[in-house]
Amino acid sequence: MMRKILLVLLTLTVGWGALPGAGGSVAQDGPPTGDEILALAAEESSFVPEGSRISIIEFDILFPDGTTQTRTFAFFGKRDETGEKLLIYFLEPELECGTIFLSHDPADPDEDTRLWLFLSGLGQVKELVSEEDRNASFAGSNLQNDQVGGGFDLSEDYRGELLGEEPLAVRWLGEETQRVAYKVALTRRPEAEVDFPTGTVWVDKEEFLTLKGDFDNEAGELEQTITLDDFVEFAGDIVPNVIVVENVLDGSRTTVLTLERRVVEPELPDSLFDPDNLKDFNPEDYGVDSPCVP
Repeated sequence: MMRKILLVLLTLTVGWGALPGAGGSVAQDGPPTGDEILALAAEESSFVPEGSRISIIEFDILFPDGTTQTRTFAFFGKRDETGEKLLIYFLEPELECGTIFLSHDPADPDEDTRLWLFLSGLGQVKELVSEEDRNASFAGSNLQNDQVGGGFDLSEDYRGELLGEEPLAVRWLGEETQRVAYKVALTRRPEAEVDFPTGTVWVDKEEFLTLKGDFDNEAGELEQTITLDDFVEFAGDIVPNVIVVENVLDGSRTTVLTLERRVVEPELPDSLFDPDNLKDFNPEDYGVDSPCVP
């Protein structure tokens, strides 16, 4: 499930998110139940418009040994009735410039996400099929390759128990503020296969956007935290500019910063997301400067 959670968070960096004022509602006098809150949060994460987006994303990576590294990418995303396609072009460091990661996430939930990696130095495209390849680190971060692109639904794998409401300090539409959030305890369903059996999520009371998540391992220890911040309005959506994924046990942290994003019209062509065409892809054809394009 942690994989699925991170899928939608990285999708938000492209510029797809919940519409302002589009938060769901529950036809009852009292507050929604924990399960209802999870279902509404899933509804908001999947309520995204079709279209094409380009974003410039920076990963600030803190490794367990205390060293750091910064990487910059161009995200090219397209969503239509067939699903979501995401091409990630490596810009920096220059040594890896031109590497491309490609993800196809079908609209049909019964179909698996497909992943490819193009190594510019070798001029070869490889589909990531094995569990080892799909679980490998994405660009040296504490995210895995199969955590990039797609969506999630906590209500499928977890039962929710409403613990109450808590204010969370976030930057929201340009102002530092306190957003009231539902605090929901997570317990995996008996049939679910998840990375973390228990956890806690904080879901914005008005917009039903997930603001924070804590996830516990089999030993009951808090292992992974996800926080979202600097929410902005973009193309009619509310999306975060900052996503922080931290492993509190080994001290690693990946801070995902959106530096810029824009809507693309006309639509990005389907041929851009064809793995057979990756070797000929030039980001400057779409207004993205690359340090490794002559």
